[in-house]
Amino acid sequence: MKVFGDIAALRAHLKAPVATVGNFDGLHRGHRAIVDRVLERARATGANSLLITFDPHPLRVLAPERAPFMITTRRQKLALFEEAGLEYILVLPFTVELAEVTAERFVREHLSEGLGLKEVYVGANFNFGRGRAGTADLLVRLCADLGIRAEKVPECRYLGSPISSSRIRRAVAAGEVELARELLGRPLAIEGTVVHGDGRGAKLGFPTANLAPQNELIPQDGVYVTEAVVEREVHPAVTNIGSRPTFSEAQYAVETHLLGGHRNLYDQLMEVRFLARLRQELKFESPAALVEQSVRARLPARSNGLCYDAAPFSPAARRCQVAAAPELDACADSSPSKGSRVPARRRRSRCSRTTSRSKGSIMS
Repeated sequence: MKVFGDIAALRAHLKAPVATVGNFDGLHRGHRAIVDRVLERARATGANSLLITFDPHPLRVLAPERAPFMITTRRQKLALFEEAGLEYILVLPFTVELAEVTAERFVREHLSEGLGLKEVYVGANFNFGRGRAGTADLLVRLCADLGIRAEKVPECRYLGSPISSSRIRRAVAAGEVELARELLGRPLAIEGTVVHGDGRGAKLGFPTANLAPQNELIPQDGVYVTEAVVEREVHPAVTNIGSRPTFSEAQYAVETHLLGGHRNLYDQLMEVRFLARLRQELKFESPAALVEQSVRARLPARSNGLCYDAAPFSPAARRCQVAAAPELDACADSSPSKGSRVPARRRRSRCSRTTSRSKGSIMS
């Protein structure tokens, strides 16, 4: 995959490109449906696949106070594009000048004359041009006048509602990382450098890796079943997000305890993938009470990790979230745990295989 920030530099590399245009924050399942259509058409016609996106997010320029937190970092976003199989990425700097370009000018000067597109595919709710006046229907009409094939890709829905970056942000902000996983098609992941903390975890027998997140969007405070990825090695883990209220002088932190054993991770890049929420952050009467609760949390976290590996998205994985040791065989059982929000009848998404949703029970 090759990344360009300038139309003129990119044009020489393109052969009758098939493209899509958008922000693609998170590259969720709805985005993937569009990208998959582009890849399908590029293979069928022997053309290059191209994704056109913008940096920064337009609202950062036009209305900074309303700009959303990004789901992915720039590095994560480009990695997802490459993993999807795209050949070329054009990252257009979003400026006040670009914001003043009308929809008609954008199609004519950028898509047709600038890039020489042969086909372009966008989501049904796509907007572009000055004041977001351009719609997907207008794009189709403008492209037809210029000899470019343009189509709208139907939106993807999950549990009756459209999949969107905004919906994912709301889920993450509420701690609903399982719902976010369903919408993204993969676990939500944040990344950053492991930094020195206050060392309390190690003294209590639960050493943690403190993350300085590069991501803007962080899940709601609480305790989560996670996976920690360091140098491509995946470790089952538990992550606490919050201010650690048991300790009066503690500050906000994102700290991860690796279940398979601790090692020196300082100054290394680590990715944390969120699989399920265990409980809200609690204030304990003493550090000893916190240690007791942490020991109890280890088992369901291990169970959760094992079952997620075996059957992602399944109700059985949800059940393991509150399983105790004698109940590990319940992973073969399809019935959801008490208190979960898995629908009685599993529903089929329009864009992928059958999935289910649940909310993790709070451990006590």
